[in-house]
Amino acid sequence: MKTEKFRVPTLSDLDPVYKDFETRRSILLEKQTANTREQRSVEERLRARPTTQYSDNVARLLGEAGTGEESEHGLLDKLKTLRAEAIDIEKALSVINRRLEEQRTNANRLVVDACRKEYGRRVAAVVHALQGVAAARADYDELRYQFEDLDIRWSSLGPMTFGFLGEANDGHVQRVVKEAKDLGYV
Repeated sequence: MKTEKFRVPTLSDLDPVYKDFETRRSILLEKQTANTREQRSVEERLRARPTTQYSDNVARLLGEAGTGEESEHGLLDKLKTLRAEAIDIEKALSVINRRLEEQRTNANRLVVDACRKEYGRRVAAVVHALQGVAAARADYDELRYQFEDLDIRWSSLGPMTFGFLGEANDGHVQRVVKEAKDLGYV
């Protein structure tokens, strides 16, 4: 039977407070995008309009108002409101981002705790594999020493060096095994 591959949970998978902050940030970012889009639309409409020389009230008295589209003053008021809202959204995003950063420590601890067993299992697997490599190297070295002790010219076999493993009795494998043991994984 195939087991499902382990997946490290996200910070918001295990911490509902962190998830709430992320959701709020997402909503604020959507509002910010919509606000920016609407501001650009109002600015474009303002640029496309001929500038009036008089107020909306004067336009009404002259019979020039009431065309169904927003007045220049109405658009300017709307733009002012949108810009004020944009400032509030920026402030709210700043607060949410700060709260997310503060909550990250707790959320991170929850994820690390949830992954501790799997992490230990994988470290132990690497250590056991390295111990197998060390044993195979010891067997190889033992055969090589026999050739040398018996003055056998064995170069036709293609002598290999395993220097990347470090010294045979105090090399990289031994250091990794010691570190894993000191951390309690093996």
